[in-house]
Amino acid sequence: MKAEYYVVRCSNLSCGKFSYCKAIQKTKMCPYCERRINLSKVEKIAVETNSQARKLVQEFNKKLGELREPSWYKENKGKQTQ
Repeated sequence: MKAEYYVVRCSNLSCGKFSYCKAIQKTKMCPYCERRINLSKVEKIAVETNSQARKLVQEFNKKLGELREPSWYKENKGKQTQ
């Protein structure tokens, strides 16, 4: 399996969101906080296609958002939809 894309996490502690880039890149600009990510210094997940990378980023950022939401926000959000 030859990696065409990498899924990476922003190294900024206040951001920490996931994004993806082509495997040949040396750096990546975080689309959320605009911090430059040096790809040689972060952990990467290798994937073959653009669609696989996009799905992983969506799943990881969704889980990250669920972890960051306070419990009172989840309760109020559930009440508003009913």
